[in-house]
Amino acid sequence: MLLQLHVVLAAVLVASVQGAIVHNQDALRQLDSKSYSADAEADRIVDLPGLGKPGFGLFSGYVTVNEEAERALFYAFDESQTNPREDPLVLWLNGGPGCSSLAGGFMSELGPFYPTPTGELQKNQHAWNQIANIVFLESPAFVGWSYSNTTTDIVVGQPQHPQKDDFSATGMAWYSHQYWLTIGDDRTAEDAYQFLQGFLERFPQYTDRPFWIAGESYGGHYVPNLALQVLEGNKKAAKGSSNSINLQGFLVGNAWTDPGFDNEGAVDFWWTHALISDEVRDSLLRSCNFSGVGPLQQEMLTAASLDRNSKLEECLKAISKTQHAMQRINIYDIYADVCLPKHVHNEVTQLGLQLGQHPANNTVSISAPGDYDPCVDNEVEIYFNRPEVQKAMHANTTGMPGPWVDCNPNIAYSMDDLFTSMLPKYHDILRHQADLNILIFSGDVDGIVPVIGTRRWLASLELPIIKEWRPWYSHTGQVGGYVEVYDGLTFSTVRNAGHMVPYTQAERAYYMFSHWIHGKNL
Repeated sequence: MLLQLHVVLAAVLVASVQGAIVHNQDALRQLDSKSYSADAEADRIVDLPGLGKPGFGLFSGYVTVNEEAERALFYAFDESQTNPREDPLVLWLNGGPGCSSLAGGFMSELGPFYPTPTGELQKNQHAWNQIANIVFLESPAFVGWSYSNTTTDIVVGQPQHPQKDDFSATGMAWYSHQYWLTIGDDRTAEDAYQFLQGFLERFPQYTDRPFWIAGESYGGHYVPNLALQVLEGNKKAAKGSSNSINLQGFLVGNAWTDPGFDNEGAVDFWWTHALISDEVRDSLLRSCNFSGVGPLQQEMLTAASLDRNSKLEECLKAISKTQHAMQRINIYDIYADVCLPKHVHNEVTQLGLQLGQHPANNTVSISAPGDYDPCVDNEVEIYFNRPEVQKAMHANTTGMPGPWVDCNPNIAYSMDDLFTSMLPKYHDILRHQADLNILIFSGDVDGIVPVIGTRRWLASLELPIIKEWRPWYSHTGQVGGYVEVYDGLTFSTVRNAGHMVPYTQAERAYYMFSHWIHGKNL
């Protein structure tokens, strides 16, 4: 009886303490809310369909980046679940170019939850906002819910009028009966910088917070370009013309950086992973000039996208054979299932053995080979097109003429920028401020911007090696990847990860991210 009484008293005490904690947390949340601007409070998401109350600060809305053009970018902001008052601020940028960071980062990669086929949202156990305040930006304008009210704003420079059959190598250039929509790196970086200024005015408590820029894919352009924009802006801020941003560094994954290195690396990756024959590899490298084309996808290249330095007939023949070989391969994660109708899916045999299925010894856990939904993009589009979701997120206030889409097919990003090597920008950044912490990471089963090309352009920088190549281990004790430290930046692979590393290897990506922003070695 005495033992039972002690148990009852203990339970009452625990309940009281828990109640006090909840009460204090609610009071803290209310106290914090008083420090937000009216514009920030207007962006607060109180209840999200399929989830209910978020349980942490969640905001979304528009920030105007150009008053004259009435151009505004849409964002979602997840405050840290741990310590929003002290944890760093991170901006995440998906690539494309033309793809939404809400569909990628926020809803299918590193955000706090994923959509399910039933329309519910399930918790992401490896969400990055467990240790950081994360902003997801739909950039440039015309991506997702971002918009401009100036009709000519969609054309930068002279509008082009290609032939109807002319399509770019990226699959993003789409024929229009009127013009191509051409948007370039300079305006994208300037708009993103203006967004940051507007965001920090809306959330001034984050003004002095350690700030990081992160992204993937064409983020290989977005991220370093924005970093340079911030560095230049901070020079002006010293003169009082803008607000200084406490930039600590950036991290970018499977980064489209240099067409020659990245595309030739892709061909060698396909060959070393037995996706193409010796004959096709040799023919591609001999006849195609990959310095003047965009990332290679299943759509690959047409005659219009090959420059005069290519041996056209031989190159196109090799491309046709490559298309045939990889028509049912997920080029973004070559060992992953593809999202196909059930009757087709059953006919597809998964290629190769998944890495990470065999423990190094009996004392560590076995890592999953990448437990994710290959059809999540479909579920995201369905979710974001629900009227009640758009209302809860303060989105689509201008009444878009069509549905929200993950990647806008009407954006033909500047071909000049797409083909431009970012290596000079890295030299500029390293000369500009040597104490920035830069992490280049690469999922090692990505077939579109593979690790081989990344290693080649890194080598071309000719940076001294400070710490030699070695494995790093994630929470499971398994090899998470390999890391090498250069003078000025760090390179890390993520084992068995595809193009979207946080999506395909969430645990390893979270481990890498958490160590990096806290200054710990992998």
